[in-house]
Amino acid sequence: MGWQAGTGLGVTGEGIVTPVESKLRPKGMGLAFKGFAEKTDQSKSEARRRGEAVSDDEDKPATKLGRKAAKAHEERAQAWKKQRKTKIRIAHKTYEEIVAEAGQEPAPIDLGQIIDATGATPREVSSLADVSIASWTPTADPMRLPEIRHNLRLIAEACKGDLDGLAREAKALEERKKWIRAEDARLRKRVEEEAELISRLQQVNLVVEDINSRARELASTYEPSLETFSDDFEKLLGQYAKEFDRYRLDEVIVAAIAPVVRRMLAQWHPLQDPVAFTPLFRLWRNALKMALSDEKPQDQISAYGSSTVISSAPVVEKPMTPYESLLWNAWLPKVRSSINNDWSPDDPQPAVRLYEAWSSFLPPFIRDNFFDQLVLPKIVKAVDDWNPRSSKVPLQTLVFPWLPHVGLRLDEVLGDARRKVKSILRHWTVAEGMLDHLAVWKDVFDVGDWDAMLLKYVVPKLGNRLREDFRVNPRNQDMAPLQDVMLWENLLSPTVMSRLLETEFFPKWLDVLHIWLVQPSPSFEEVAQWYSFWKGTFSENVQSMPGVAQGFTCGLQLMNKAIELGPNASTQLPRPDHHRSSSPALTAAGKQKAAPKMRPARTQEITFRSIVEEYTSSHNLLFMPAGRVHEKSRMPLFRVSPTADGKGGLLVYIQDDAVWAPDGDEYRAISLEDMVLRGRKDK
Repeated sequence: MGWQAGTGLGVTGEGIVTPVESKLRPKGMGLAFKGFAEKTDQSKSEARRRGEAVSDDEDKPATKLGRKAAKAHEERAQAWKKQRKTKIRIAHKTYEEIVAEAGQEPAPIDLGQIIDATGATPREVSSLADVSIASWTPTADPMRLPEIRHNLRLIAEACKGDLDGLAREAKALEERKKWIRAEDARLRKRVEEEAELISRLQQVNLVVEDINSRARELASTYEPSLETFSDDFEKLLGQYAKEFDRYRLDEVIVAAIAPVVRRMLAQWHPLQDPVAFTPLFRLWRNALKMALSDEKPQDQISAYGSSTVISSAPVVEKPMTPYESLLWNAWLPKVRSSINNDWSPDDPQPAVRLYEAWSSFLPPFIRDNFFDQLVLPKIVKAVDDWNPRSSKVPLQTLVFPWLPHVGLRLDEVLGDARRKVKSILRHWTVAEGMLDHLAVWKDVFDVGDWDAMLLKYVVPKLGNRLREDFRVNPRNQDMAPLQDVMLWENLLSPTVMSRLLETEFFPKWLDVLHIWLVQPSPSFEEVAQWYSFWKGTFSENVQSMPGVAQGFTCGLQLMNKAIELGPNASTQLPRPDHHRSSSPALTAAGKQKAAPKMRPARTQEITFRSIVEEYTSSHNLLFMPAGRVHEKSRMPLFRVSPTADGKGGLLVYIQDDAVWAPDGDEYRAISLEDMVLRGRKDK
């Protein structure tokens, strides 16, 4: 761009000749700090080349001496000026302000040993003030007066120290006065409270003496009564509630009424008059320190209306309260004697009424003793001795009244009772008719156990009754066998009842209808009346069962077909198919499952067996206990069959969530589809 060496940049050569240089500034140094020259040699030569004046002083670093000389020069320049007088403001503080600002005296600083070496001979001094006193030197300046200034400073410091000490002492005295005034008020209040307490205790003592005097009077009375104590008890609880709890005056109350209670219990008949003392005990609940019966435990279960505590914590034995001791030593022996000598489980109501009247007043350990030692042993023995033919009362009379109260003891009470019911059904025959009060046991069994028990002991006998004794005869119809079966309508599940009628009733009924329709010139009006009669025989609940509805639908279709064929019906009317399994209605009937009746605090567990039973039912088959076990596995055998007679079908057992069926001499696991197919073929 036309540039030549040795000339400056630009058209006229006025620019710089050499490139821009930089000069490193020392670390931590600001601009022109301590006279540091910022210009580089290149910038100075360029300035000289342009004709600018450059001072050589910039090349010399600033020195400490130069700064002092500059300061002295500035002081000389200001010496001729008149000094401005500074007005010193003196602030005065009152004694109260000094006391308020006074703080704790600072801890002295320990400097150790101090040696004064300012004189000809070194000496040890106690403080630095001693050194400053001895370190003055004569001076010719009449304005300095160092001795007087030093002495004044010492006097001022000593006075200030004394004043600070007095201020701190005054402040401590003020705090002490405040504390003394507060302590005086507290002690005066304490004295008043103690005086009031003494007065109240004197009043309590008068009431207690009154109670003791009444107790001594009643001890010699022919007919004692507890009602005379009510006024004194109410006074203790109403006017002296704090003293009642603090000094455990319930012991006084129990000690006063105990002799009277024992005399009254001696004449009491618990089974005849169970509520004799309950009104007074309910009125004295707080006075006797009874535990509240409505307190809800954190962990409890409910069964048949009763709540029972479940506690995983270890049982801690506690001493009995005076009231609990009174019940244990006076009330419980009288009740024990009545239960053991005068009460029979055949008539449970007197004992039930006794427990219901006193349950809210009894502590848990007395309730447990009442059941475990008095009531349950007699109930268990009565159930074990019960005989359906010789006993005078039904089995449920012995058990059911206690179910809302026994809690976790249910299994102990119901175990033998359930076995008795199963034994009754095992030996039951259809000729005996419907068992009395059997329906009340339905809610006592689990749904699965109830259905399995009926399938095992009842359904085969009902099926045999229809198969052997029931005949459809329009001229002389005997309804007794069918009526015997329909008595079980509310106890059997809809699936079982529907299947029972499908297999044992409708084949006979449809055959008779077909025979009637193929006769020459049948009376369709009579056939329709006969059809209406049979349909009205069943309740609406049974008619709504899909299997039953399908059976009557087949009969209606058969009648309509005969009307269509007319005279050709005798030769062309097809016979009814009794073994159809693909009918939509029959399939729906098979899939229908009775909704289990849920009881409070009871749930029906879903098991593999329940799945197999539902699958079998959905294919119009029955899954019934066979009453035997497999020889090797010792598992119970079940029969999968389309009929309820207990014959034929496929024998299987369930183990490890699989169905095992015979394969030659051994059993092997099969699928549910194979089980259904083999159950139909092996009939």
